[in-house]
Amino acid sequence: MVRTFCIGLVLLTGIASAQLMTGRLTTSVYGFEGRDSLTPVTMVRAYENVYVNAATDDYAFTMNAMVSNDFGTAIETDPELRVNSFLLKVKRIGGLADITAGRQFVYAGVGSGLIDGVSATADFMDRMVTVTGYGGANVIRSRDIRQSYIGTNGLFGGQVVIAPTEEVVIGLSYMNKRMERKPYTATRMDLLNNPYELVINSRPNEEELASVDVEYELGHTMMLHAKSDYDFHTGEIAKVQTFGRFGVMEGLNVTGEYIYRQPRLAYNSIFSVFNTNSTKEVEAGVEYRPMRTAFFYARFANVAYVDESSQRLVVGGTYDIFSASYTQNFGYAGELNGISVQAVYPMWDRTLNPMLAFGYATYQPSPDAKEGEVLNGTAGVIYRPTRTVSTDLQLQWMSNPQYQGDLRVFLKVNYWFSEQLNWL
Repeated sequence: MVRTFCIGLVLLTGIASAQLMTGRLTTSVYGFEGRDSLTPVTMVRAYENVYVNAATDDYAFTMNAMVSNDFGTAIETDPELRVNSFLLKVKRIGGLADITAGRQFVYAGVGSGLIDGVSATADFMDRMVTVTGYGGANVIRSRDIRQSYIGTNGLFGGQVVIAPTEEVVIGLSYMNKRMERKPYTATRMDLLNNPYELVINSRPNEEELASVDVEYELGHTMMLHAKSDYDFHTGEIAKVQTFGRFGVMEGLNVTGEYIYRQPRLAYNSIFSVFNTNSTKEVEAGVEYRPMRTAFFYARFANVAYVDESSQRLVVGGTYDIFSASYTQNFGYAGELNGISVQAVYPMWDRTLNPMLAFGYATYQPSPDAKEGEVLNGTAGVIYRPTRTVSTDLQLQWMSNPQYQGDLRVFLKVNYWFSEQLNWL
């Protein structure tokens, strides 16, 4: 990845003639008091995020990377460098296709993930048909370039999107993902009860899915969406989802959703050997927007398991600078009652934006479990003296059965830049 980073900078220099470079530098500090066994420990971690985008008519370069370090305690992996994206894009090759190479996030129907690889998108029939293909190596969750394990990890697939009319969009997609697992050693006993070391090579975790999506939208009157995923390893339908929004009158909509899903477990993983069951979820809702600054909603859902069921109720809304919501869960999955309130008051033409937030919830995982209580509050302010600089300061406090008082401080400074360059 370091070699790729250097090559990318060379390529960036080569295409930088008469280009626009935009980006953002973000410095963040997060501190709180934790515990190491019974001893209080002050945690202070700092982050520096760099986002850069440089583009011409034919090329584009994008990088998003972050380095972090803990100053309260010593962590073996610090300083940690995470590269979220590092890619070069060549636009409209032959007037049809865009090709992107490097570290990138792909989202194409059933397939999604972060890869070090190549993706391509091409349009046909006056953009009525769009074809996307991608392939590359999986990137581990930490995205730390020093922690990468290069094996036969891979993610590849594609999607075809067809828009026969302005109201209808049909998508067909396929994804194949393979995640190698590191070999490890274990102590075993031979026939004479003598210990010996054995190298365990596990089979890779695998996922192979296909999906079909259909969406129909008729202005603000009606929107329908249906999706189904098929798992090649199990030979079963993995997920079916349908959603609809219907306009009853101006500003008033009703919604309905149905979801059938099997637990998504990688083939050959330890979890795939256990018996699992599907769930079926049905939700109905109402949305009301009486004016531009107000929006209210209510949703009720029932989740059906094999022999049990759970229910969920959500009511909330926003008005001007205020927003609030109430959530209630009950049934097999446990009891939960929670409320949250937030207010943001812009001042001085949005130069200063103070905010307050409050949350309270009670929960009970099972009928014989003790009821728990969570209380949290946040006070903060965003100060933006210019279009290119902003500062965000927050105090976060929480009380729960584990911590009587948890106080945290978060500080973030953003700097945006935009430069017209002509290096060559």
